[in-house]
Amino acid sequence: MVIQNEIVQFKKFFLDNFNALVRFTSTYIQDRQEAEDIAQETFLRLYEKWHTLSTDSEIRSYMYITSHNLCISHLRHQSVEENYIQEIKERNQKENFEYYNEITYQEILRLLKNAINNLPPQSRRIILLSLDGKNNNEIAYILNISVNTVKTLKKNAYKTLRNTLGNLPEDYILFLLLFLKDI
Repeated sequence: MVIQNEIVQFKKFFLDNFNALVRFTSTYIQDRQEAEDIAQETFLRLYEKWHTLSTDSEIRSYMYITSHNLCISHLRHQSVEENYIQEIKERNQKENFEYYNEITYQEILRLLKNAINNLPPQSRRIILLSLDGKNNNEIAYILNISVNTVKTLKKNAYKTLRNTLGNLPEDYILFLLLFLKDI
């Protein structure tokens, strides 16, 4: 009979206070459904402690403190989720940026390789040796031609490459020519 009486008292307390508690949680939680869920959780916890709370003041204090703590926990969790989502978005943006940069680099590299491969054989060898870090004197010695021939062929090859790759920004071409060593 005592348990039945406690259940009736709790049910009455729940019905009398649920809407007020939802309004209270709504001051912290903007989403109505989440505020109701927190109020429900508060009453579940209150029911577990119901038999240990003796006065109306203790019951109401426990109810509001529990609700407040659940709201704070919810907000912290929500903040962590939002930070995680933001971090994921930033990481994806960075990865997309790096991905598109790599695609651009590879495509320009392909165009440059094709352009170099389309040069006359002697000019191609001179450009490849230049890219390997050889100076004009070394290239002339390796190919058994004069330094002036190296300079002329190199000048003409660069002019041809600029014309062939003319629609690319010159910065890309210079970058690739400086760092391209394994064509």
